[in-house]
Amino acid sequence: MSATSQNEPVIFSQLLEALVMHAMRGKLDPDAVRRIEAAGLDLSRPLLVAYPLSVWYDVVQACAQLLYPEQPRNEALYATGRKTADGYVHTTIGKALFSGLRKLGWQRALGQMARSLRTGCNFLASQAHELPNGDLEIVLEILPEFLPALGGHPGIDPSFMRGFLDASAELIRGPNSPRFALTATEPDARRATFLLREKS
Repeated sequence: MSATSQNEPVIFSQLLEALVMHAMRGKLDPDAVRRIEAAGLDLSRPLLVAYPLSVWYDVVQACAQLLYPEQPRNEALYATGRKTADGYVHTTIGKALFSGLRKLGWQRALGQMARSLRTGCNFLASQAHELPNGDLEIVLEILPEFLPALGGHPGIDPSFMRGFLDASAELIRGPNSPRFALTATEPDARRATFLLREKS
């Protein structure tokens, strides 16, 4: 399935490739395939250009349960977000993206990386702000024109996105990069704010 409406929130294939083909590598036994396909992703066919947001979240939930069955939901989603970022580096778009980002200073690179999240979906806006003390704030929000299509769906999963941001920071800055903290989120997860604090 590809986008059927200009205002339909969709996830592009490279994020599903990062999650299912790379993060789940070695884990796709028959039970895993059955659960992922039940979530709406047909693994017997090549990936389509785009998938509805509902399919993405169902696939993320299934993969988190398969990868981290013993962990609480939010911890499993955080770890799955990290693995997805690691997998994104192995996609064609991800290779080019992170290669370019590593050539920038880390604040500029992480700010650009946040904006580059639009390469994976059509409904997310992001802003990066370097604060006076050197910390970096990233705000993610659903673009207004996509809000009606979300209905009761959350739109942003803060735990997954924090994991994705943390792993991306490490890929850009190195394994000793500080981690992001979730500092604000709306009850319906239409907007979330993350802060990366410099070490004191």
